[in-house]
Amino acid sequence: MKYTVKDITLIGVVAALTVVVGYVFYIAGSFFPVPGLKFVVFAPFLGFMMFIPVRKVQKIGVMSAVNLVFGALMAPVSIVMSIAIVSAGVSAELIAFIIFRNYGTLRKMVLAVGLYPVTAVLCASAAAYYFTGNAIYRLTGGWVFVLILSAVIYLLGVAGAWMSNKVVYQRIGEKSNS
Repeated sequence: MKYTVKDITLIGVVAALTVVVGYVFYIAGSFFPVPGLKFVVFAPFLGFMMFIPVRKVQKIGVMSAVNLVFGALMAPVSIVMSIAIVSAGVSAELIAFIIFRNYGTLRKMVLAVGLYPVTAVLCASAAAYYFTGNAIYRLTGGWVFVLILSAVIYLLGVAGAWMSNKVVYQRIGEKSNS
């Protein structure tokens, strides 16, 4: 992937903002002891943040690039978390490439970005369980629970991406036309 200086800057800024604002969502999600709720709280936020560089850059690989930077920023906190973050970005990008092939339309971008929060849940749960054996992150309720949780998270991720388009990009367009 060839990125311009503006693209690289945007990728870094979005990754940094995801760390900072994500901390607030992490704390908010910690107040609810329901399994998987923390990920549900994160889903619209992750969709919102990830849509910004995907819409601007419109190249397959941008989600992976954002998560590579995001993972590097989180590595001092937890290497396991860092591995999960990078894995989630690469997984979401791979699935998006298989399904959509490119980010050529707004619909493809929104639907592709919705995949990221789902892969984040699955990769974080797998990393926490397999690397640390931490039972807190194990999803309870079997595959039915995982499928329902993934569907809800996907819809919330799509909603977050859609809101990002409405809030960020349409407002920029309105300001430009004024």
